[in-house]
Parts: sequence; C-alpha cells; structure tokens
Amino acid sequence: MRGCRILEFDYYKISKREFRIELIWFEEEFDLLFNNKSNLSEQDNTIAHQILDILSETINKHPNEKLLTDLVFTLNNIEKKHPQLF
Repeated sequence: MRGCRILEFDYYKISKREFRIELIWFEEEFDLLFNNKSNLSEQDNTIAHQILDILSETINKHPNEKLLTDLVFTLNNIEKKHPQLF
C-alpha cells in the first residue's frame, strides 16, 4: 500500500497522562465539595473521609513509583487546603 503508516500507540505514556488528569480532577472536585466550609457536618466529614480513604487505598496499591508520588502529592495538597479533615 502506498502512503500507509503504522500508528504508534504508547499506552503507558497515555495512561500516565490520563492518570494525572484524573488526579487534578479529583483534587478540584474535592475542593468544590469542601472549600469554604469551616463547620463541616457529620455527613460532610464522613463523605470526605470516605473519599480520602479511597485515595489512600489507591496509593497503597499503585505499583508505579512516579504515579505513586503524584498520588501522595495530591493527598498532601488536599491536606494543606483542608486541615480540618485531618
């Protein structure tokens, strides 16, 4: 075939990029839920801790060291912005 090219697909590179995008989204959503709430209700507190537990579980199970660092960085950012939850 004339002019035929092979598509190059770097699954790992695309996965890392998507993972980082998801982390940014996660942090932004967390901020939307809990920013400007100085007095969290018991339900808010429970939800926040459930979300943070899921993030912590992801950290404990993730095999990639660089992405693990990104996960920890995200958790630390959340902790700095929302100390009332920790």
